[in-house]
Amino acid sequence: MTKAHPIDTLLLDADGVLQYLPKGWASEVLGHPRWPGMQALLDVEAPFLTGQRTDGFPEAIAELLRTSGVDLPVEAFFAAWSLILIDQRALELVDQVRARGVKVHLATNQQSMRAAIMRDQGLDDHFDGAYYSYELGCKKPDRAYFDHIVRDLRVQRDRVLFVDDTWVNVEGARRAGIRAAHKPYADGVAGLERVLRWHGVL
Repeated sequence: MTKAHPIDTLLLDADGVLQYLPKGWASEVLGHPRWPGMQALLDVEAPFLTGQRTDGFPEAIAELLRTSGVDLPVEAFFAAWSLILIDQRALELVDQVRARGVKVHLATNQQSMRAAIMRDQGLDDHFDGAYYSYELGCKKPDRAYFDHIVRDLRVQRDRVLFVDDTWVNVEGARRAGIRAAHKPYADGVAGLERVLRWHGVL
């Protein structure tokens, strides 16, 4: 049996791995009786995630609310949507992994408006680098997203570990030849620690 190469590079998703939306998001937005569903939101957000559109996201959301009959001011939507709760315990794990000599990079699907909020909170400061989908022009789980990172970092694919709370993204990374692990959203920081220890980077 061939022994696996040690992991030199760790790629971490943001939402559901390092940061979470407050419960108010569910009650104020997703819990609205006329809310059209998450897929409708994802469809509106899609061109912004890949940088095809860079301006007009608030207006696009306002139109979604209007056409869906959701009597929620767009300001209220973004007030809940912008309250990102970064798990400081997860960042401590990131710091520990980096202290062991493993390079750690953020690998997240975001559009420019939300990425700016994350950066304003200092999230990038804990990483060796960050790969936001809107800047790359492609997003997870597309192979192009992972190929871009591998080329940019000049690393061997079998020495990279990617962690995400969404299975389709994990599968996309594996198809690109990268080691990948699923960290369930509900498992929180304890789940992240288990994954990192299992793969020997902590």
